[in-house]
Amino acid sequence: MEDPTPLDLLHSRMTLRTTAALTQTVADMIAAGLLAPGDRLPTVREVAEDCGMSRSAVGEAWRELGARGLIETRRRGGTVVLGKPPTPRALRYESMIRSTVSGVRDLANIRTDGLTYPDLSRAMAWSVTQPRLHEPFAEPITAELEDAVRRTWPFEPERFVTMHGLMDGVELALSLLVKPGDAVIVESPTHGRILDVLEALGARAVAVEYGVEGPDLVALRRALVSKPVAFVYQPTGQMPSGRSVTEGWAEAAAEFLPDTLPILELSQLSLLHPDHVSLGRFRPRQVTQIRSYNLFFGADMRVSVVGGTSELIDAMWMRLTYSTRFVSRLVQGALAFLLTDDASRRELDALCDGVRDRFRLLADALRARGFEVEPSAGPCIWLPVPDDHSVCTRLSQQGIAVHPGRFFQAAPFPEERVHVNSAAVDGDHEEVAELIAAACRPFPIG
Repeated sequence: MEDPTPLDLLHSRMTLRTTAALTQTVADMIAAGLLAPGDRLPTVREVAEDCGMSRSAVGEAWRELGARGLIETRRRGGTVVLGKPPTPRALRYESMIRSTVSGVRDLANIRTDGLTYPDLSRAMAWSVTQPRLHEPFAEPITAELEDAVRRTWPFEPERFVTMHGLMDGVELALSLLVKPGDAVIVESPTHGRILDVLEALGARAVAVEYGVEGPDLVALRRALVSKPVAFVYQPTGQMPSGRSVTEGWAEAAAEFLPDTLPILELSQLSLLHPDHVSLGRFRPRQVTQIRSYNLFFGADMRVSVVGGTSELIDAMWMRLTYSTRFVSRLVQGALAFLLTDDASRRELDALCDGVRDRFRLLADALRARGFEVEPSAGPCIWLPVPDDHSVCTRLSQQGIAVHPGRFFQAAPFPEERVHVNSAAVDGDHEEVAELIAAACRPFPIG
């Protein structure tokens, strides 16, 4: 008896005659080894006729499989299987981790070395007294935490849910909105890990340069031609530039953004910017904001709150109920306490003042050496340099890590930059500024 052909296998395994079903069936066959690298797939016409589908539906499935890197259509060789795709790797995140190796001073990643976090012991002691602790069924957010974050949320969201940090929320939200090959508008520069997530999902980043007042409005309007499935940006304390959108920018963008476009706002520095602006004020039924708090309360308080449209928040919560990723009530209670307790708020204000002071001191020291540093609440300094690779290399030889600008760029950037975290510079701002200036000078000749 002859072995079944790829067409026979497809025919027997497909339960629905749709583009999505065909795409998933072929992907599953490749993952299971039923289709090996080099195997030739039947033609679009053959599949359409055998499965009772239109040629356009089959062609769309083939295009999506090609976008995932699973198959390739060759001019004379037909459509062949490339094999299992490599496991996605967060290359930018790996590089960020490497910058924290022993013996290297980390001025690349956002951290507040030497500044005192608000006291967690009081927050935990309060949280363990809450009556709903240890109830067996989870909930998207505790009533106490929802009340605490709603006080400062920049618009009225329909739902809230808690996540384990900013990128946990970003990854889950985008996985629900995006499929391989989709276009997603992103600011450039942007948080490097957003680009890692989009690459892992097989999405196409459509870059819009982040100007002084926000993502460039002309470029943003032009990017809509790509038929994006989402717009992702940081309205406040943008990483890595430190910029924030203005009221005028938000009002102008809201005039032309499509009513159906999901908008994700990411904020990891909201507590430094109490008067932040959000598109949610103008488009509350489109905007979902993801806020993280670990910069202010420490890495082990890695909690984010997602607030926005009920459709997306409910979908995120339904996905969480399939796992144990939901945030414990103990941690949620502690965060609620830290955000509302008077003594904790005074400690938080002191930490924020320290971040602002460190930014001011390092920015002034760099300006005194001829650098252009934009005003900000800190801690990000997006520094123009002659060559980002050379500057990073020379600083690493002096025991200092900064991030090259290319980590954050969704498209070629008009000038070379490096990202410096001023919040990790404690007292030696003049020395650090001088080392950065030296790393930017030409090598001596001879």
